[in-house]
Amino acid sequence: MNISQISDICTGCGSCAAICPSAAIQMQPDEHGFLHPAVEAAACTDCGLCARKCPVSTPPQVSAHTEILTGYANDEALLPASSSGAIFPVLASEIIRRGGIVFGAAFDQNFDVAHTAAESAAELAALCSSKYVQSSIPSGIYAQVKAALTAGRWVYFSGMPCQVAGLKNYLGREYETLITQDTACHSVPSPMVWKNYRSALEMQNGSKLKSFSFRKKATGWENYHIHAAFENGREFLQLAAKNPYQRGFIKGLYSRGSCFDCKFKGIERCSDITLADYWGVKGIQPEAYHPQGTSLVLLHSEKGRALLERCKDGLQTCPAAEGALTWNPAMLRPIQKPARYDEFWAGYEQKPFAELVSACCEPTKEEAAKERWNRSLLARVIRRLTR
Repeated sequence: MNISQISDICTGCGSCAAICPSAAIQMQPDEHGFLHPAVEAAACTDCGLCARKCPVSTPPQVSAHTEILTGYANDEALLPASSSGAIFPVLASEIIRRGGIVFGAAFDQNFDVAHTAAESAAELAALCSSKYVQSSIPSGIYAQVKAALTAGRWVYFSGMPCQVAGLKNYLGREYETLITQDTACHSVPSPMVWKNYRSALEMQNGSKLKSFSFRKKATGWENYHIHAAFENGREFLQLAAKNPYQRGFIKGLYSRGSCFDCKFKGIERCSDITLADYWGVKGIQPEAYHPQGTSLVLLHSEKGRALLERCKDGLQTCPAAEGALTWNPAMLRPIQKPARYDEFWAGYEQKPFAELVSACCEPTKEEAAKERWNRSLLARVIRRLTR
């Protein structure tokens, strides 16, 4: 059996293409822009290695115990360029200081998102901050990780949980100098939708993009903005909650199908470290709040704990309070497939994007009826309790 027979559960991690001994697999976009393995029958030897190494069909072992901390970087200059508490650049910088190499998602020259390597502080900057689009892992990245580890170098690999699982299965063994870090993943949006959205922005502003941020902290961490700068000097700034691309992403309208049945949720992970936003921190643990971002740090291994301890002088950390994950449900379970998911794709490129997103974010009649019933039930309970 080869990977094409189980591609409906594919996360797009690319480990199958990387592991194929006959180079018979290429990652190709489907009709929604998501990468899937395409097998060249003439080259395939039907060894089955791709299917056996698939992290969805064979998930790697997860941690036995996780410690949850909260914190942020002491260096105030790092916070504006990071999504939350700037933990990643502090940890990754330590690996670079050791002569190691860091892998993570970055914009390329066309503003597509792909994994790349950083070996200096200047290169590391491109890997910071969230990119709300699925990152591709170019051919050779997994092999580059393995080559560095075999040479005895430190490696820090940052990615989505499924990508970390893909790397773990590709390597097939533990390395003392490997640190893997995943991120609390809501879901991964379509690269095709992102490409078309940014093209529309460029057309509206009459210029090519110069920079883009999904998490501009113009008015602080919670109410972040979408920000784009263009080569002609123009800028675009919009509250993320009002932005059509962000609204569609949060709703899951153009998320990858496998995200709705994600196998990599939960507190225990195969990674060494998980990083997440500490949403709701002001109400749960106000002493840990920073207006430019507060992170949750989940430590799954002794390697992860040792790295954080080595970086303690650059971080403000403390144990997270009970209930720290209350407002981050995507850590624990997959998002629900939107009722209007198919409606979105049926109307995509047929209707104006903002108009389509707005319509598909509206509740269906069934959802509206359920919400009214829930509000009615809550009102009855409150009346009974206050009699």
